[in-house]
Amino acid sequence: MKKNILYKSIIISFMMIFSLSFFTSCEEGPNFKIEEYPDFTIESFSPMAARPGTQVTINGSNFGELKGAVTVYFNDVATIQADIVSVTDGQIIVIVPANASTGKISVKIWKNIKEFEDSFEFIPGAKITSVDKERVKAGDVVTITGENFGSNVNDVHIFIGTVETEITSVTDTKIQFTVPDTESGNILLNIGGQEVQSIFLLIGDDLLTGKLIGHTGSWGNNSATTIAAAVDGNIDTFVDAPTSSGYVGYDVGSGKQASLTSVRYVPRTSHPQRMIGGEIRGANDPTLIDAVTLYTITQQPATGVYTNVNINTNQNFRYIYYYSPNGSCNIAEIEFYGNLVDATIPAGKYIFEFNDPAATGDWLAITSGSTNVIADGKLKVTFNPAQLGTSASKRRADLAYIVNGTLNGVSKAAWVQSPDYPILAMKIAFTPTGSYKPVSGNIILDIALGANVGNNKYKTDYAAKNVIYYDMSADYAANTSLATRQFKIADIVGDETGYEVDWIRTFKNTTELEAFMTYMKY
Repeated sequence: MKKNILYKSIIISFMMIFSLSFFTSCEEGPNFKIEEYPDFTIESFSPMAARPGTQVTINGSNFGELKGAVTVYFNDVATIQADIVSVTDGQIIVIVPANASTGKISVKIWKNIKEFEDSFEFIPGAKITSVDKERVKAGDVVTITGENFGSNVNDVHIFIGTVETEITSVTDTKIQFTVPDTESGNILLNIGGQEVQSIFLLIGDDLLTGKLIGHTGSWGNNSATTIAAAVDGNIDTFVDAPTSSGYVGYDVGSGKQASLTSVRYVPRTSHPQRMIGGEIRGANDPTLIDAVTLYTITQQPATGVYTNVNINTNQNFRYIYYYSPNGSCNIAEIEFYGNLVDATIPAGKYIFEFNDPAATGDWLAITSGSTNVIADGKLKVTFNPAQLGTSASKRRADLAYIVNGTLNGVSKAAWVQSPDYPILAMKIAFTPTGSYKPVSGNIILDIALGANVGNNKYKTDYAAKNVIYYDMSADYAANTSLATRQFKIADIVGDETGYEVDWIRTFKNTTELEAFMTYMKY
């Protein structure tokens, strides 16, 4: 027993000696280092007074280079890590916190703290409470109201985007500036290094409206979520399309185009992410086949407020709209800004649709006794009833755009036949047969040339789609103004009671015509 006790005592003593020897050797060994925090010196700081958000430079020595080791106190208000801009061995750059106050500046690096003898003056930060205008013209004077602006005009700088404005007056609660000739952008106020961003200022822009266009219906046939919700001025209402895709915008009107400069929008509050991938588009064809994407939304917009974006394009469009490829068109508000200009349409390019029941139409059946009605997106022509009921009576209802410079006694601009658009096509169906042609009769285009009369016969390459066309590429070598442009639809003795026209258009070639039919899914 005594031997065991003695043996255990020896082992314990040996372990204690070994442990002491280990730690002693570690303390003295080359791989062991007791962490000591080197002392540093502070020499100066500038500026001596500043607003929140501005940078203060502290000069000294032995600061090291670790931003995480540094904390600066403004009268006991500590900076956070994001406030430390940079640290080098001889300089610290720090941002004045928003909650700082006047008093001593202290610098803490690791565990060492140094305090300056001189005091720092905290200047309360500027705040903007209102801007008196949202839409302006170059040269207009804008008033910003707020607090803590000071009174030194040399300390105040206002930018629209990156362009600096001319300050006309400054008081502690009011600033006035003149709008420069520049693009729309956010107002940025800089006072003594403090930056305050304000509203998006629309310069030289008008709010553009027109005939509302877009998808039809809504999810669950909810009348409150149709496309009208996007333009009702209420950010609490929203569009909800019946399918994943949808669109909403304006037709600015016949003979007009929008010179679009900016757009602002608000997403549906509960689903702002659905606007990611949405597009601002412009088009000049009523089918929107020629749509151009002007801007793509790549980030989730904020809810409850308007997001403003500039549109950079030298093109003008009759149709301007927001397109949602897969977000159910969940948009609360959409506004388009720019200017209306007279439409520029290439000579010889014509697009005639029949979507407005109130319109008299650019094309009419002019034969006595025939009637014209625009309905269901078609021009519907009925032959003179007195001619119906007997196959011996040859029925007629010529379809005209101009005849000797007039249409039903109203002066019309001459038809310009251009070699750039030699294909004149129409989608037509006779009633009640539904055929593109009458059983017996003619559809002859006036050529007004005398020669090449064979080209007034329509071609039937796409007759299965009820589309006929005339190719006049061999008839007009230059732009030619025609006093007459009409289809002779006559000598009909079958059962036809009339005909319906979906559209009349010109094309550069049959390839363009085919592309149009493919787009229309004929």
